[in-house]
Amino acid sequence: MPRDLHFEFVYPHDRRKVWRALTDPEALSCWLMPNDFLPVVGHRFTFRTAPGPGFDGTIACEVLEVREPERLVYTWVGGGVDTRVIWTLLEEGRGTRLLLDHVGFRGWRGALVSRILGSGWRSRILARGLPTLLDGWDGDGPIPADARAACGRASSRKNRR
Repeated sequence: MPRDLHFEFVYPHDRRKVWRALTDPEALSCWLMPNDFLPVVGHRFTFRTAPGPGFDGTIACEVLEVREPERLVYTWVGGGVDTRVIWTLLEEGRGTRLLLDHVGFRGWRGALVSRILGSGWRSRILARGLPTLLDGWDGDGPIPADARAACGRASSRKNRR
């Protein structure tokens, strides 16, 4: 039984800035998880977070598609699921409409993981963590310490390694 996730958020930020937040490893570490991401098709990378029951805290990924600044696709394998994450960025007036499709959840474990991830994507990561970074960072250069701290608090990173 598939249980795909779909979210849409509009941010009052330029599409290139939002793209950078999705593709810069330092920015991703701030609002999502520590990683070794590169926006290069075929690049294998990992996200790392705190382990939990049946989950070692590692998410193995591979970049499948990069169309700057509008589409990014990568695999997401860990915790018993083998899924895909699809980011689509659309210009929306003076801002950006961000679509996230996290697809491929199968079986009872997939349904459970989908429920857990869906809650995190919706309430913490896309509603608080990412916008906090976007509000406190100009999208170029290093992320200021105060923006990094605020972003970490907003996305509840305290339980991550």
